[in-house]
Amino acid sequence: MAAAVVAVTCGLAWLVWTWTVNRPGNFNVRPDPKPGARLATGGPYRLVRHPMYFGVLLGCAGGILAWPLWWKLAAWLAAAAVLVIKACREEVGLTGQFPEYDSYRRGRRFLVPWLW
Repeated sequence: MAAAVVAVTCGLAWLVWTWTVNRPGNFNVRPDPKPGARLATGGPYRLVRHPMYFGVLLGCAGGILAWPLWWKLAAWLAAAAVLVIKACREEVGLTGQFPEYDSYRRGRRFLVPWLW
């Protein structure tokens, strides 16, 4: 149970950190950058290109650790797959909207700090 609490707490803290760095109007539910958006490169964006998705997956992993059921793991894997596909599509839009995104991308992990 302690691992579950740690995962949920760290996921929520990571999300709050991401929200404090990226201004509220910059987010978009769809994987297309908003017109007039700015490229966030500070805070958690120094470590990964998609910190919001990482925080969501980390926090939800805590729910699986607390009450491990096969269908929760299946739902988490499906959500992870959707977020990876969404992030890949988002990167195409970010590359088109921000010329500096390509060099930013080379210096950052995709989704998981220090790993991937």
